[in-house]
Amino acid sequence: MNALQATDLVKSFHVEGRTIDVLRGVSLAVPQGAFHAVMGPSGSGKSTLLNLLAGLLPPDSGEVVLAGRPLAGLSDRALTLLRRRAVGIVFQDCNLIPTLTVAQNVALPALLDGRDLPPGRLDALLGLVGLTHRRDQPADRLSGGEAQRTAIARAFAMEPGIILADEPTGNLDSPAAADFCATLTRLNRALGAAILLISHDPQVAAAADVVHVLRDGRVLGAFETRHDPAAVSAAYLRALA
Repeated sequence: MNALQATDLVKSFHVEGRTIDVLRGVSLAVPQGAFHAVMGPSGSGKSTLLNLLAGLLPPDSGEVVLAGRPLAGLSDRALTLLRRRAVGIVFQDCNLIPTLTVAQNVALPALLDGRDLPPGRLDALLGLVGLTHRRDQPADRLSGGEAQRTAIARAFAMEPGIILADEPTGNLDSPAAADFCATLTRLNRALGAAILLISHDPQVAAAADVVHVLRDGRVLGAFETRHDPAAVSAAYLRALA
């Protein structure tokens, strides 16, 4: 089974009397437990694709099946509950609440769902992201890397079937980005949630097992990374040629 299945996604925007075709029939699948990435040049439609996959935008046509549920026809409330309970999302901006501690930010999805995050779950997540010693630190006192690792832990809090990450290392320096990728890989292997990572950086995409190449709103193909940034860069450039 697939944790995520997108079929023939089309999306256009109307701007100042013009129609801009952003996605032109995108199809891809992420199997359960797999770690995939999407790479593409700026303006290729990567962020729009993630917003459609997360149910944050509706497609003009095509279908998304997320965590086993078709998104078409779901109400806003049903989509919100699906994202909260079955999907984890990590954005470039961590979107932490600055006055809450690391532990409180990680537990927030459960609180919003009207329940407590089990202490054992919280402790395990903080340990996996290397933030046990920072659990009581307010989020506004974290480094960029620590903040993004807190966001990862929060995304995994509700035991989702899939994590969607949109350029999550865009605001991080190279060492922090490498640490983020190592953390994401560790969580993927330890907890079994599938991951779809959006990035333009071969160093980051190499953390995934498979890369889908997007250009001008179309998927040009996919390749295995061998977790080698140089091989990813070479394969990516061949796909774009």
